[in-house]
Amino acid sequence: MRILQVVRQYLPSTGGMETYVANLCRQLSERGHTSDVATLDYLFKSGKRLPAYEEIDGIRIMRLPSAGNARYFLAPRLLDLLPRYDLIHVHGVDFFIDLLGTFKGVHNKPVVLSTHGGFFHTSWFPSLKTVYFRTITRHSLGGVDRIIAVSPRDAELFASVTDNITIVENGIDYQTFAAMEKNVEKQSLVYVGRISKNKRVDRLLDAFSQIREVKPGARLTIIGPDWEGLQAGLKERAARLGLGSSVIFAGVIPQMDLLEVLASAHLFVSASEYEGFGLSAVEAMASSTIPVLNRNDAFENLIDDGVNGFITEFDNKNVAGHTLLTALSLSDKRLQEIGAAARATASRFDWRQVAWSIEKIYDQVLSIREI
Repeated sequence: MRILQVVRQYLPSTGGMETYVANLCRQLSERGHTSDVATLDYLFKSGKRLPAYEEIDGIRIMRLPSAGNARYFLAPRLLDLLPRYDLIHVHGVDFFIDLLGTFKGVHNKPVVLSTHGGFFHTSWFPSLKTVYFRTITRHSLGGVDRIIAVSPRDAELFASVTDNITIVENGIDYQTFAAMEKNVEKQSLVYVGRISKNKRVDRLLDAFSQIREVKPGARLTIIGPDWEGLQAGLKERAARLGLGSSVIFAGVIPQMDLLEVLASAHLFVSASEYEGFGLSAVEAMASSTIPVLNRNDAFENLIDDGVNGFITEFDNKNVAGHTLLTALSLSDKRLQEIGAAARATASRFDWRQVAWSIEKIYDQVLSIREI
């Protein structure tokens, strides 16, 4: 098959959706398919313009000019690329799916959509988003051959506007993360993900300050890009809380460095209010790092509290602090038991299995259209 993966941001941009698309392309390539990427020609974070064509890690990338901004953009030249491909796979709900769904009669290409949480990641104009979702998005999805919900929560959300849904939960490079040998440095916490408002790193710092009162040797490493220019304010907050050098903002780091950090981490932590899936948390679980996560739909789908990790309420620093202290006080034996359970949970998201499920959907969509 010749498949075009369509996603608003891709490498060198970093994030969960970018990682998902890169891994899917690699898996499909190993199965003998052509899987190219179409994306926008600039980075949302910096505004940096990127070349119209590039190849990264063997994946061909075509970048499209656009008008608008990160909230909503226009990039109609996507239509020019479609004749080269057997199937179009769109990632996320944005202009691309509106274009392809609305003009299905014009391009007549099979379209698959992966939901990735839709556009409900932030609290920006929730009523407007709901109206748009129930009208424009509902109409656009009428031109989609199959919708892949990346989580049960997404399936429930999209069921209100379509019944054409198959759940294929997100994937991780399980073998790489599970191959790590765990060597815990006690009282070391790590967060991996974008620094953005919905990730609530501010609440993470507040809860961490509670730990430091009891365990002054504790330290927190925050890994990920500062997408919304929040890092300077967070550093000031850490200083006001008296956290000093116990908090490290590491930015984006190479994967080998990330693996080393997870190998030594006592806990993986996230105060995120919303997750479409929770990719970084699952990768950490694959490394046998115990997660302590905020209560949201995606994380509750992953965690059996006290069995393979912990769920807490990061909007209450005292509650979250207590949960973190409980996790940090586990015996080595219990630490290993919960870490093993976390790794076992993560194993069901192995990319090899995920890609096989998606490939089956491609086959089904193309077979139906040939009848």
